[in-house]
Parts: sequence; C-alpha cells; structure tokens
Amino acid sequence: MRQRAIDDTRCNTHERGKDMKLTGNWLRFDARPQERLFSRVHITINHKGQIHLGRNAHEVFGRPQAAALYYEPELCKIALEPVEARTRGCLRLVPKGFGAVYISAATFCRRNLIEIVGTHAFKKPEINHNGILILDLNETERVGGWVSNKTAEKYRERFARERREIPQNIRAPDAGRDTA
Repeated sequence: MRQRAIDDTRCNTHERGKDMKLTGNWLRFDARPQERLFSRVHITINHKGQIHLGRNAHEVFGRPQAAALYYEPELCKIALEPVEARTRGCLRLVPKGFGAVYISAATFCRRNLIEIVGTHAFKKPEINHNGILILDLNETERVGGWVSNKTAEKYRERFARERREIPQNIRAPDAGRDTA
C-alpha cells in the first residue's frame, strides 16, 4: 500500500513565529493511541511460586498488606482475597519498589500441585464484585524464563512418575502428552 504524499504543508516554527513551507515528498505519520505500559494491570507468576502484582494491579486490588489465597483445581484458577496482615493463614505482600509487590506463594503452589516453568503473565486478571482477584492459569502467556527441551523433558519424566497430567505451560513446543 502506497502512502499519500503531502506537498506544500505549512507548519509553525517556534523560533520564527511564521509559517514555513515543506517542499519535497513528505509522508504523514498517522499515530494511533496505544495502551500505555504503566497504565495496564500486570500480574505474573514464576517458577519460584511468586505472584507479582504491578503498581496498578496493587492499586486496583485495594493496596492490602496481605492476601488469602484460594485454588479451584477443576478450573485451574487462583483467587486472592485482600485481608488484614494479622489474619491467620494469610500471606504478606512484599514491596518491590515503585508500588509493585509480590506474594511468596511457593508452599501454596506445592500443596496444590501448581507447576510453573519460567514466568507467565495473566492475560485477563479480574476482580469480582467482592473485591477478590481471580487469576486463570489457563489464560497466561510466557514472558520470561524460557525453558530448554532438556528441562522440559525432565519435567515430563517427573510428571510421568507421579502419574499426573502435564500442564500446558510446561510442555515444549514440539512435545505431546506422555501416557505412562
């Protein structure tokens, strides 16, 4: 597609205070508004079991000091409920800087057999009418911590020994399901 050239365009110059004529074959840039990176709600989970909330996610979540974690195994969803820091069984939100926080949820992930390889961002984190943040493990995209085929094979063997289904987020691109 050929762009339209604009000839004889006039613009104001700040130094001279008068119109200046552009000559030649100028192409006009049509900018579209894009979502600013600092305004999006960004939540990730990594292989260490840490759930990271960006500044905006923390603000939308209500800036709590701690959260209670829940897991729905059939839907593969994690729920975070804001609670007081003194509440029994809650996990504290650890500040990272610039308003971002993380939750050290390694024990939670181990107990619920949540295995993450690398770092995954949640595509559509949602907050329900009760202020509970719901994260769908089926709706993530890989954002870091890439895994070699050798590492993926190690995880496949481990899951085969434990006779569990291999989660989608740790399969190598060319690997299928193992039936052991």
